[in-house]
Amino acid sequence: MGIIINQSIRNAIISYSGIIIGFISTIILFPFILGAERFGLTRTLIAIMTICVQLVNLGIPNSIIKFFPFLAEKTKNPQGLFWLFIIPPSIGLLVFVLIFLGFKDTVLGFYSDSSLLTDYYYFIIPLVFSVAAFGLLNSFIKASFNTVFASFLQEILLRLIVIADLILFYFGLVSFDQFIIIFVLNYTLQYIILFAYALQKGYLNFSPSKKPFDKTARKNISQYSFFAFFSGFTTILVGNIDLIMVDIFEGLEKTGVYAVALYVGAVISIPRRSISKISFPVISRSFKENDLNNIDDVYKKSSLNQLLIGLLIYIGVIANTDNLYALLPEVFAEGSIVIIIIGLANLFDVATGANGQIIISSKYYKFDFISSSILMIVSIILNAILIPVYGLTGAAIATASSIGIYNIIKMIYVWAKFGMQPFAWKTLGVIALGISVLYISTFLPQLSNIYFDVVIRSLLMAVLYMGSVWVFNLSEEINSVIKGVVKRKKN
Repeated sequence: MGIIINQSIRNAIISYSGIIIGFISTIILFPFILGAERFGLTRTLIAIMTICVQLVNLGIPNSIIKFFPFLAEKTKNPQGLFWLFIIPPSIGLLVFVLIFLGFKDTVLGFYSDSSLLTDYYYFIIPLVFSVAAFGLLNSFIKASFNTVFASFLQEILLRLIVIADLILFYFGLVSFDQFIIIFVLNYTLQYIILFAYALQKGYLNFSPSKKPFDKTARKNISQYSFFAFFSGFTTILVGNIDLIMVDIFEGLEKTGVYAVALYVGAVISIPRRSISKISFPVISRSFKENDLNNIDDVYKKSSLNQLLIGLLIYIGVIANTDNLYALLPEVFAEGSIVIIIIGLANLFDVATGANGQIIISSKYYKFDFISSSILMIVSIILNAILIPVYGLTGAAIATASSIGIYNIIKMIYVWAKFGMQPFAWKTLGVIALGISVLYISTFLPQLSNIYFDVVIRSLLMAVLYMGSVWVFNLSEEINSVIKGVVKRKKN
């Protein structure tokens, strides 16, 4: 568990730094500089790209993490395993490009009211290539328990370049066409840097390692990848289908409004992303060693710590929602209810811990396909029904309901198969603490300066919240981190 905490803390520092940079770019600069419609275009491009990447990668990133420990033992050149893993995605990319070009009119027919998307349709192809390649290589490096550098590229460098791109556009130094070109090439740059890093650190070489990929290995990997592909695809589809369907039913401007609120609500899931980057390979290795006690330990600690940090972010966001929308054009204020709904859904998601990783790393990984299929069907139906009637609020309710149902199904399944559940008595203490701090924040006076109000309000809430965590010892891991920081300062 030590390696999880160590890398999770480093990932968390990077992720929360990324939150700050992300807020500056996605929540303030993007909407303010580009306006709702152009901002909606960038979100739609990313949503379509994210779904297509899952189609291209065919579940191989998960297979890399699951099977790398087994295959690495069968060869003296584990660094060369990467080249055999990427054969299926390479074929997938070729098929995707052919279909994407051949069915252009059909795809754009769903976006008849989004002329901007028509203008930049072909930019989706390099986006898909860059992000798919990055995901494959990142999984290969992650299998060696190194997650920090890729997190830095994704969370910080990518966003800093986006901010620079926005500033160039704002001052008229680049046109909108050039802005989009830089926006797309930014993703390509992340892959090039990660590839160079993998070579330099010895995670990768140019000598393919074919020996471990015998008939049995290929069969197991193919079967696992098939189910991982569908479960991953449906999860990603659900995470982006609301944006795509808001664009279809409401247009790019409403998509921009919804995207701001969706991003703010999704910030709550940052703790899950940080911890899962290292807990996934640890759980996979624990199954290999049949160490169910360690898996149960990871499950409970991931749940508690993800909830603890996620709840702090959620109450901070809710307390500062009015300040956020005061900084943006009035058209974006419609999304305030979306933040509350999506935030609660993501809070429940992080509270259920590593249930998905446990299922997909175990011999019952096929169930993830079933639960993900249910999630996809429910999400599409609810979005199709609710968006035309309730607009952005309907999209938020549809997505939140889907996330809730999905996690309940997985949580019950893990409990039934392994006798594990993520919650402890301390979970109730964390929830009570979050409600109390949010309630106390309502008594804080509103300062005339928005920026000072955000800083002071957030600091007071954070100090009260984390101080209570320390006093009541709600998390041994976080208390250990605090003790370490205090000890270093004293020295």
